[in-house]
Amino acid sequence: MNIFFNKQLLFRIVLLCSLTSFSQTYEFGKVSKEELEETNYELDNTANAVVLYENKRVHFEFNSGGFNLITEVFKRVKLYNKNGFEHGSHELFLYKQGGSKEKLSGLKAITYSLIANEVVETKLKKEGIFENEYSENLDQVKFTMPSLKEGSVVEYKYKITSPFVFNIGKIDLQYEIPVKNLEVKVEMLKLINFKRFTTGYLPINFKESVEGNEITVNRIVSKHVPAFKKEPYSGNTNNYKSSIVYDLQYIRFPNGYVQNFSSTWEDVTKRIYENSNFGNQLDKNNYYEEDIDKLLTGVNTPLEKIQLIYDYVKNKMTWNEYQSVYTRDGVRKAYKENMGNSAEINLMLTSMLSYAGIDANPVIVSTSDRIIPLFPTLSGFNYVISRVKLPNNDIIYMDATDKYGVPNILPDRVIKGSGRVIAKNNTSQIVDLRPKNTSMNRYSIQCEIDVEGTINGKFNVRHVDYQAHDFRVANGAKDDESKSKRLKEKYNLDEIEEYIVKGVNEYGKGVSESFNFVSHNQVELIDNEIYFSPLLFLRDKESIFKSNEREYPVDFGYGYTNTYMVNIKIPEGYEVSEFPKSEMFRLPDDIGDFSFRSKIANQMIQVVVSETINTPFLLPEYYPVLKQFYTQLIEKENEQVVLKKIEE
Repeated sequence: MNIFFNKQLLFRIVLLCSLTSFSQTYEFGKVSKEELEETNYELDNTANAVVLYENKRVHFEFNSGGFNLITEVFKRVKLYNKNGFEHGSHELFLYKQGGSKEKLSGLKAITYSLIANEVVETKLKKEGIFENEYSENLDQVKFTMPSLKEGSVVEYKYKITSPFVFNIGKIDLQYEIPVKNLEVKVEMLKLINFKRFTTGYLPINFKESVEGNEITVNRIVSKHVPAFKKEPYSGNTNNYKSSIVYDLQYIRFPNGYVQNFSSTWEDVTKRIYENSNFGNQLDKNNYYEEDIDKLLTGVNTPLEKIQLIYDYVKNKMTWNEYQSVYTRDGVRKAYKENMGNSAEINLMLTSMLSYAGIDANPVIVSTSDRIIPLFPTLSGFNYVISRVKLPNNDIIYMDATDKYGVPNILPDRVIKGSGRVIAKNNTSQIVDLRPKNTSMNRYSIQCEIDVEGTINGKFNVRHVDYQAHDFRVANGAKDDESKSKRLKEKYNLDEIEEYIVKGVNEYGKGVSESFNFVSHNQVELIDNEIYFSPLLFLRDKESIFKSNEREYPVDFGYGYTNTYMVNIKIPEGYEVSEFPKSEMFRLPDDIGDFSFRSKIANQMIQVVVSETINTPFLLPEYYPVLKQFYTQLIEKENEQVVLKKIEE
């Protein structure tokens, strides 16, 4: 049964009653001098801005064309200083599908500033509003408030009218700045059932009631909501900010018929496969048969077939940057034009692998910028990759949108997301897309120190697996001069010469960088002594983990090992007076370890250091020991070598 037809039918079975709006103490257009004179937020003096008030109302409205879902927003923000000006900008997204789309109306925005003790208003003009296509299914509207000054108050309001009445989605209850007052009201038709779940760690003042026998009302009233503090390695913070998410579960009609949408994962899988822009696309093969038959002539082993097909699709197709579970123009057209979205490229890949006799299935993915779907849902996924199961039960994941990818090396947007492999028999299984093995950076320095404290040496680093992939993504398109400049700035070196990089285009292999360097700032001279860290510019100077506590996981993306081998020639006429001793310490449950080995031989200081994190995703209960681990690591890496001049 078509859901848009159901929207028309709903009018015959229910009449919307008049709904009482919020009783508001805040009115648009009426900002007080007290708000403008406020210099800081009393509960958090580190806040650069604060939401003074936000009101969100979501409800249904009927017109001649049927029901629409209405979202009304009114928001007022205080900007204490220039660092808070970023919160004077706003963006919103309008969903579209087929010939239907959400529409923005009633946008009004004003900046208020106190100048010479007078309130000055500056209204947002049309030329300050920018619209563009963000993705296949989203249009973006952005605006930055005009005439911002330290102490300004900005406010805006708007209305979104959506024909997608079953897509309430996510309502944010927390931001990266504090919120003084928040009111949310969601008014739902009782015949449409939504699953409701919350994200974040804050308690939510939630109340549910029934109005007029046909409307279920959810209310949330919050005061002094603390800012969400973004920590290092946060992953997708939207998974941890306080919010409430609504997902359509079923519609119940007066005749007793119930239309389910996402009650079980089997239902979700069935509906995805039944969509003509998914399952049918996997079945199409006549557009590529001749090319694949030619490609695989004389090739018999599964691994050879997989690699050839994967490379063929990756090299032939260009990703248009659109993320989707469904094709837009279809795999045939995408193949002809050598360009497509994530579904078109990876469903094409999966289909070709199956055609070649490989056990291949699509994996639907919620990418790293999406909330992880905790319950069966159609709307939680926005991407597709391919999974192969070999005869020995080994598993290979592939994403042909990634020009730098290789089998089992996936882009960051995928490994930090979540996925489900799905099959035609309506079965599905959650899969862990995180790499099982650690990736490595291997650094080495051969150098000498002169009596003036200048260091001359040779530097090498080799990036392996995901570290190599990340290097290619960040630097693959840059010239060698840009790569060299990046390292000179990163390590604060005075000179870099003979920079050489190898392996950038040899996907699946490591990438190596080397150069000669001169540094004048790694050594301290005091009287007849020379002081320096044996790791020189490779040491970490301070821990990235500074907070005393953390309420959400630490997301490294993948496990890693950094190894450092440093050989330093002792200048003539000097001897070692003090020297860091060898040491090792470990994290519990094999999460990671650190080792520091040192020795002096043949007038050379030799240090070998290894830092390893085996577990890419750590729950918050591990944060205290992780913080302590990094504190110990930093302290050890910053211990000093002391060279003393030999008395004659």
